[in-house]
Amino acid sequence: MSETLILILGQSPADPVRWAFMADGVIQKADIAQSVANLADLASRAASGHVTAILPGEQAAMRSLAAPPRAAAKFRVAAAYLLEDELAESLENLHIAVVRRDDGAGMALAVKKASMENWADAFAGAQLSPDLITADFALLPTRADRAVLVYEPTRITGAVGLQGFASERPMADELTKQLIASEASEEIIAYGDANNERPDIPGPAIDWRGGVDDTSLFKLYAEGASSAGVPNLRQGDYRKRRDWAAAAGVWRRAAILAAASVVLSAGVAIADGARLSRLAAKLNQETASLHQTAFPDQTNVDPRSNARTILASQSNAPAFLSVATRFAESLEENGQIQVDRIRYNAARGEFSISLRFSDINDLENLKHLLAGRGVVAAEAGGVRRSGGLYVGELTVAMS
Repeated sequence: MSETLILILGQSPADPVRWAFMADGVIQKADIAQSVANLADLASRAASGHVTAILPGEQAAMRSLAAPPRAAAKFRVAAAYLLEDELAESLENLHIAVVRRDDGAGMALAVKKASMENWADAFAGAQLSPDLITADFALLPTRADRAVLVYEPTRITGAVGLQGFASERPMADELTKQLIASEASEEIIAYGDANNERPDIPGPAIDWRGGVDDTSLFKLYAEGASSAGVPNLRQGDYRKRRDWAAAAGVWRRAAILAAASVVLSAGVAIADGARLSRLAAKLNQETASLHQTAFPDQTNVDPRSNARTILASQSNAPAFLSVATRFAESLEENGQIQVDRIRYNAARGEFSISLRFSDINDLENLKHLLAGRGVVAAEAGGVRRSGGLYVGELTVAMS
């Protein structure tokens, strides 16, 4: 059962964080950490699932574009000019994330780069790597003729039409009234205590969906995170990258450990037999484990023999590094695709890469970029829909 760790962040990494592990819309475990640094205890469990980090909406601004440019880079530029005044920052100090909705509209989310750097450093310190970073209001369901409001004791979070906002009260109450009036919302959905709130909002009757507590918020945000059209701040400079150096390092360590095992096995009869025998056994075990990770299709092959074959090849290592480098460059240029898993077939000099993306054209764009770098990319099986994203697999090798 795959879990999603949802983090409802405070105004800074030093503030308390509400967190919950969720699976199939049900909370498995939830608590409060005193700061982002205190989330390190969750890193091991979170590594096998998905991590969603939710920023306070006061740190972000969101705008919609009815007909955004097709190219992501041009989309970001167009959105940047709309959002520059909103955060009172020059363009070079803003980080812009964009997404294209199923209805063709574009959504853009902006935060200050200094803020993103602070959060990135804090997550790295806690050994967490969120798959989705967005603002709380961006997870509320948006529709042009509808307003969705979340009333908390000290703030209001809302999505009015295709705009999102979060603000402290009492200023938020007046802002909410003005936004709904300007957007002429035909439907208003609210979460909170209807008896206590009684907001003076013109327009249709408010559809109250119950009180706001941590459980209801986690479920609301989990539903939003699984839908399409949510702008993810992990784009551009903050895109979640595959650690290619680490991937290559596993390949090298497997060969090094295999060679070390050969040397130690030969030295057992000469040196301290019992001590070296135990050490050799330990190295053999580590070699087998690393070999299985680096070469999953070579499970029944002796690591020593496989290492000798690889090291004797004049083209394998260069091909490995060349394909890895060209794929990383193409992925960086595309900027819209997330990598879930990478496997390397040493015998064929071929990568199998599992990908996630929001637009089917992103996959075709990646294949085109790879072809331009002399890399052949072919789909392995069909592309399927999973939640709000597409999931597919490519086999990648030099042409």
